Amino acid sequence: MITAPQATTMLPADRVASLGYCPDCYTTGAVTLVVPGARRCQAHLVDQQLLVETTYGGQARLAVTVGARRRPTYPTGLQTPCVACAAAGVDRQGLPRDGEGSDPLCIPCWRGRADRQGAADRHRLVAELERLDVAEPAGCAACGSLAPVPNCWLCGYSWLAQARADHEHAQALEAAAVATRFALLAETTEAQQRVDALTAWIERITETLAAFHAGDSWGRPVWLLADLLARDAAARTSRRGRPSALGRVGAVMAVNADRRSGRRAMPGRAATAELAGCGDSTRPVTDAWRRAEALGWCVRVEQGRRLSYAERCATGRPQARAVFDITPVHRGDSASQAAHIPAALDVLADLLEHAHTLLADAQERVDALVARTGSWVDYRERVSRQQMRRAVTAARDHARDQATNFRTPHTVSQAMSVYSSLSRGLLISPPIAPTPSMANRQSRRKDGASRSSTRAGVDRGCARPSPVQRPRPAQRHRGVSRPRRARPEWSAWAYGLARAVQGRWAWLRSVPLPRVAATLGAALGRDWTAEALDSWVRRARSRPLLVEPRDPVAYLHAVLEDALTGPDAPPHPAARHTRHQRVLAAMQAAVQRERRDQARAAEVERDQAAARPGRRSPAAEAALAAIRARTPRHLRRADRATLLDASPARGECVWPDVTQPGGGTPSATCLP
Repeated sequence: MITAPQATTMLPADRVASLGYCPDCYTTGAVTLVVPGARRCQAHLVDQQLLVETTYGGQARLAVTVGARRRPTYPTGLQTPCVACAAAGVDRQGLPRDGEGSDPLCIPCWRGRADRQGAADRHRLVAELERLDVAEPAGCAACGSLAPVPNCWLCGYSWLAQARADHEHAQALEAAAVATRFALLAETTEAQQRVDALTAWIERITETLAAFHAGDSWGRPVWLLADLLARDAAARTSRRGRPSALGRVGAVMAVNADRRSGRRAMPGRAATAELAGCGDSTRPVTDAWRRAEALGWCVRVEQGRRLSYAERCATGRPQARAVFDITPVHRGDSASQAAHIPAALDVLADLLEHAHTLLADAQERVDALVARTGSWVDYRERVSRQQMRRAVTAARDHARDQATNFRTPHTVSQAMSVYSSLSRGLLISPPIAPTPSMANRQSRRKDGASRSSTRAGVDRGCARPSPVQRPRPAQRHRGVSRPRRARPEWSAWAYGLARAVQGRWAWLRSVPLPRVAATLGAALGRDWTAEALDSWVRRARSRPLLVEPRDPVAYLHAVLEDALTGPDAPPHPAARHTRHQRVLAAMQAAVQRERRDQARAAEVERDQAAARPGRRSPAAEAALAAIRARTPRHLRRADRATLLDASPARGECVWPDVTQPGGGTPSATCLP
């Protein structure tokens, strides 16, 4: 096929056909010779009229006559239509796949025919094998051996399969051993945590009993428990019935609460049942809580509930514990409380003994688990257990001894016990004589008690002699009101400033207003505002303020210290800046005073040296000692008396001449 030359005018179709070229190809820009005896080329001999045909499914479609071309004809290559596609009315090129003279097929038709031929061959082979009755070989097909032989290429691989199976089995056993080890370690950790919790509980009970014996405020749980027993005894109408668990449950709550205020008692229902010795049932604990609330001994401030998923992830427990606030001791009857102190001590002693039993069981479980892991309990742990056992026994015996010998104390003189009056021949102990208060004692209450008490006039145990290092202060008579403390000068303006600062700094909103007011009042002045403080802090400090500090009050104090102790003066008068300037002035005066003292001492030393020319100054003596230390031993041959006690007429010592190279040995006498 030859491309027709570009011309300004096109020849008519008859003229092109008379010249022997295809007019249809001429219109497309190509020149193609016609078939001999025809007026068209091979490609355009077929009628191009489109036909409409209906498929088997009843759908109409456009069709062309067989042999019609719908793709361009290339001048090179084999232009043979596929036999199968042409029979189906599809214009697709093919090749004779089985050599010259075979049917030309396209790739899909040839591949489909080959697949069908392969499937037919497989079916034929399967049918032939099924028709044949061939028995399976008794041994290896290669060597004929019934057992696998390592030298055989066919059956020798069986030992690898066995080794693989053994390896997989060993891996499974190792994984099971590791899982068992981890489970044992987790169980051991939980058991050790239980031991630690019981140990802390025993230490808390022991500290409570020791504080009660010493008269400390940490022994207040004993009085709280005595108040509960007194309320229960007053509300009882009959002595019949089984022993109640109210005392043990109340003891757990009293010891678990804050030791001074009795608030925030939250031991938990299950933990209380275990520590109180109620067994696996929590019903006695619930009844005891209800009874204590009915008696007015405690108030439930937070109700227990089931936690959400986020709260369980954060706290590690499924439910929130109920929180109780125990009624303070001074709101009860002091006489009834003192009468039930022995019963309270007995309950705490029993509680301590039961806790030690639980601790011994938990330690035995830990020892068993440790033995299963192949380890053992070290010597230090055994020693600490023995010491804990002795401490628990001593505290329990002392508590029971106190409960047995407890007597309601009465007032005695200093350094005199309640039992010392009989030995002195007195039937009634003399009253306490007032002692003068100590003026130099630094205390918030100079004329009050030296330790905190919950009720005035109520003693907390047997009277004991007062130590000499810390004498008991003067007793204050009842009915005499304590003098009120003077209000600070910043109380008139610091609270308003604190509210404004809390509104501007969000990290101070959770802090009580009096603490913020006290911090700002001690550092600032009356003229300060929240806007001025915020702008001055951001200008005076190079670092930005924290969003959520750990301790807001301490952080506020540090921010004020950093902003008010710098070299620049604040815009308004501030007490902290004034104190800082005073301290700087005092330090500067001290430095100047020290410099003047040093200058005066140096002047006096120079005057003394001038007044006594026969003696050297300490500086000259030190320089002479350094010279002697640097001088070689063979050069120091002068007499020490001559060197130190030389007359003033001889002047200063003469240095020896420096030895020049080639001058021989140094002189024997180098010093005068």
